[in-house]
Amino acid sequence: MNHFLIGIAGGSGCGKSTLSYGLRDKYPDLIEVVHFDDYQKEEMDVPFFEGMRNWDHPDAINFEQLYSDLIQLKNNKEVEIMTKSSILNPAYEEKGRIKHVLRSKKIIIVEGYMSLYDKKIRDLFDFKIFLDIPISESMKRRDKITYNDESEYNNKILIPMHIKYVEPIKKTADLSIDVIKNTKDEVYKIVHDKLIELKLLPI
Repeated sequence: MNHFLIGIAGGSGCGKSTLSYGLRDKYPDLIEVVHFDDYQKEEMDVPFFEGMRNWDHPDAINFEQLYSDLIQLKNNKEVEIMTKSSILNPAYEEKGRIKHVLRSKKIIIVEGYMSLYDKKIRDLFDFKIFLDIPISESMKRRDKITYNDESEYNNKILIPMHIKYVEPIKKTADLSIDVIKNTKDEVYKIVHDKLIELKLLPI
């Protein structure tokens, strides 16, 4: 099977998971989704910055494992991971990560804030998407879904890391979508239509 790899990146709350799993749910036999956050390292291995664990620095990500797993999927092999995805593992906050098997399908989507950051992984992608959202709006959306007061973390770490590591990768994308000017349904349609144009999905 020839596989088509897609990377979807963007700031917190831009709709990466909604878009990716929405496509997978419509085409479950064609699309698999790799949740980038599942490749965050164990807490003890995450670097400190400003006295806090910096989960938004590239050093917090096991890019080598992600690369290895993507190669396995491209070679028609299944991959077992431990997932923290709220869609695949809604009880994560109480029970921690659970096992999940990634299937090798025609379209493999990697969705995550820095999924386009690492060049070695970026070069695997056949198509790269960036969901563009101002950091101010990103923080508003994040505040609505968080269970804790993260204002100190956001101000000292997340926002500076977004500006330094997430925002610049927009220029590497084949398609950048403004998620303020487009609703989530419109974003879905833009990507869905593009995949049809690329002859990856049935008309």
